[in-house]
Amino acid sequence: MRDFRAPKKHLADSDLGLAKYNKISSCLERHVGSQIIMNYKRIVAVLFVGICTEYVATAQPCPPGYYSTNGLMPCVPALPGYYVPTSGATNPTSADPGYYVPGSAATTQFVALAGAYCPIPGMSSAILAPPGYIASSAGASSITPASAGKYAPGFGNAFATPVPAGQYTPVAGMSSPISAPAGYYVPFVGSAILLPADPGSYVPTNGASSEIAAQAGYYAPNGAMTNPIPAPPGYYAAGPGAVSVAPAAIGAIASGFGNALATPAAAGCYAPFNGMSAAIPAPAGYFVQFAGSAGLTPASPGFYVATNQATGQTPSLPGTYTPISGMSAGVLVPPGYYAGGGASSISPAPIGSFAAGFGNFTATTDPVGRYTPIPAMAGTIAAGDLDNNGIVTQAELNAVLTNYWPYSPWLSMTNFGEQCGGEFQFALTNASAWDFSVLVNTNLATTNWDYLGVAYPMYQFNDPAATNGAPQRFYRLRWP
Repeated sequence: MRDFRAPKKHLADSDLGLAKYNKISSCLERHVGSQIIMNYKRIVAVLFVGICTEYVATAQPCPPGYYSTNGLMPCVPALPGYYVPTSGATNPTSADPGYYVPGSAATTQFVALAGAYCPIPGMSSAILAPPGYIASSAGASSITPASAGKYAPGFGNAFATPVPAGQYTPVAGMSSPISAPAGYYVPFVGSAILLPADPGSYVPTNGASSEIAAQAGYYAPNGAMTNPIPAPPGYYAAGPGAVSVAPAAIGAIASGFGNALATPAAAGCYAPFNGMSAAIPAPAGYFVQFAGSAGLTPASPGFYVATNQATGQTPSLPGTYTPISGMSAGVLVPPGYYAGGGASSISPAPIGSFAAGFGNFTATTDPVGRYTPIPAMAGTIAAGDLDNNGIVTQAELNAVLTNYWPYSPWLSMTNFGEQCGGEFQFALTNASAWDFSVLVNTNLATTNWDYLGVAYPMYQFNDPAATNGAPQRFYRLRWP
């Protein structure tokens, strides 16, 4: 039988093994008839048997990156996630946590870079740290959440970023910061908390890093306010940074909204209470001389105030007087009296003078031939000695009395009384020894007065026609 064994050197150079012949056989099957293939397989089998003994005797160890059950060829490559650092390995080594092996037949493992991690052995690639977490150093086998006050955006963060002022991260593991809402602010970088606006201040927008003091005229009574409140009418906020409002003091006002200070009430007006938004005009009869007044002043006696909102008083005009305080106009002086300017009382016309009618500002001296025997006379009386001969005759006396009785302020009828027999009785003041004529009438609207007789002191007279059934009757006296 023919020997098909190859020389040792030839066999040693062939390290393909059976797998190579199987590959050749497979290839031949596609191109050669089955009979030829069978013959070839038989030849190869005989050849392989002859080679096998020589190959075992001279087998090589598996190179780094490969391994076999006995550490000798034939070998298989280490799979991704595993590596073989030495020759003749019987098992691959898995990548350690924090390391990975990306391809086959590796001889070493790769360290996971900062920002990535390998949590378990035998990993073929590192995992990027997810949003909100970090892998701070190379070779990380775990990740750490970004601490409160910091954040980690996106994937693969090696470190957390401090949140900027105006924003905050209240818990660990956040991938983005939160903007402080209106009414709150964050003054520092890397903050885990936000601060409410203090009373007296406000924050109008989101993401603020500072608060704003309420401007003058406004106040912020509570914390975390987004806008200040304007001071209401009657109140003011001196500010800035006011937490409350103050009422306008007595004598001052604060009109409208947003007053930073109170304003003194104008002259002519007054503010009697705290917290007034408008002053009160002084009414007629009163005045307010100065600004900032809490009260009003009545016109003094002798003065008057004719209009509202006056700042001063006016002396009463000549011929008028103002007897009491707070008058808005003077009173006309009555007949028999007079008053100059600024008078609070009236003066009677002195004896020897008179004051006719209303509104006299002076008395008039009696003309020749007439006289005024008592004060406060509105007219003169004709003198008794009309011919100036030193003797007053009956006729002259009658003339004097004729003028005296109508103008005398002291003569009046009193003590009327009905006597028995139709007689009437009366008395006259300041006249006790004069005889008077009695006139009678039943209708005051007519001038038909009838002479009834003479009344004798005590001024009694008789009217026989006055009966119970008679019409109403009127009496008057006449002298003589």
